[in-house]
Amino acid sequence: MNLTLEGRTALVTGANGGLGSHFAQTLAGAGARVAVAARRLDSLAAVQKAIEGTGGRAVPVALDVTSPQSVADAFDAAAAALGPVTVVVNNAGIAITKPLLDQSEDDWQRVVDVNLSGAWRVAQAAARHMVDHGKGGSIVNIASVLGLRVSVQLPSYAASKAGLIQLTKAMALEL
Repeated sequence: MNLTLEGRTALVTGANGGLGSHFAQTLAGAGARVAVAARRLDSLAAVQKAIEGTGGRAVPVALDVTSPQSVADAFDAAAAALGPVTVVVNNAGIAITKPLLDQSEDDWQRVVDVNLSGAWRVAQAAARHMVDHGKGGSIVNIASVLGLRVSVQLPSYAASKAGLIQLTKAMALEL
C-alpha cells in the first residue's frame, strides 16, 4: 500500500515521546507537513530534526492539552505555519502508577484531565478547525489496551482510556 499525505497538515500531541515521535515521523514520511506538539518546545527538537533530516517539514508547537487557550493557540500556530490541519493524532497522555488506596484526588484529576478531557479538548478544536476551513480530515485518538482490560496500580489511567474509547465512538457517530 502506498499511502500519501502530500498536501496535508498533521498535528501530533505528545510528539516528544516515543509513540508521538513515531507517529509524527510516519506522517511526515507519507508526505504530511507536521506540527509536532508538546508542553515544552525544547523537548521537540529531536523529532523535528529527525523529520527534517529525511526531507520532511516539521514545526514545533507549544500545546498543553489541559488548557483550552493553549489548544486553540496550537491550532492557530500550526495552520499559520503549515496550512489548515487535516490530520490530528491525539497522543498526549500520562499515567500515575500507585495503588488505589494511595492515589490522591489530585492524581486522579491530573490523569483524567490529560488523557480524557485533554483528548476531548483537542478533538473538539480539531473538528471545529476542520469545519471552519471546509477541508474535513481525520482525528485519531490514541487509547490503550488498558481501556479494555485492567492492571494493578493504574485505576485512573485505565478509566481514562476506557472513556477515550467511548468518546471516540461517540465522535465517530456524530462527525
